[in-house]
Amino acid sequence: MITTEFGKLEVDPTEICVIQRGIRFQVDIKGDMARGYVLEIFQSHFSLPDLGPIGANGLANPRHFAAPVAWFDDRDCHYVVLHKLEGHIFSATQEFSPFNVVAWHGNYVPYKYDLSKFCPINAVSFDHPDPSIFTVLTANSSIPGRCDESNERPSPITPI
Repeated sequence: MITTEFGKLEVDPTEICVIQRGIRFQVDIKGDMARGYVLEIFQSHFSLPDLGPIGANGLANPRHFAAPVAWFDDRDCHYVVLHKLEGHIFSATQEFSPFNVVAWHGNYVPYKYDLSKFCPINAVSFDHPDPSIFTVLTANSSIPGRCDESNERPSPITPI
């Protein structure tokens, strides 16, 4: 169970969850055999890939993504809130729940996706077109066709 400022998300083993920057969250793990993977990106946000020649019926469908159901925590309690900023972890204590938001509006919310609903499209003889047939979400760089600006290589031709 992941509790956020926007509500709760029950994330099952076949699902992924995306929580954007700046959103407070808490992860409650059930059982002793729980496993997870955390990925942090710095330059952009996750989005659905441009499907290109695949068309509208493959890969991840936007209607299969789920946002949390509204919920708030209205109680006095002791919380230690951890916050990461520029690679450093800061902590602050507060005597109320950080999940006391009653309502929200907009589309900057955490979401989950059930990977069992993913539809890979594959007709490969030697290569396949972009996006990859197994791309659920992508995080585009600021330079199209490049992974990262820091991967820029010097030109092989040196000016005289």
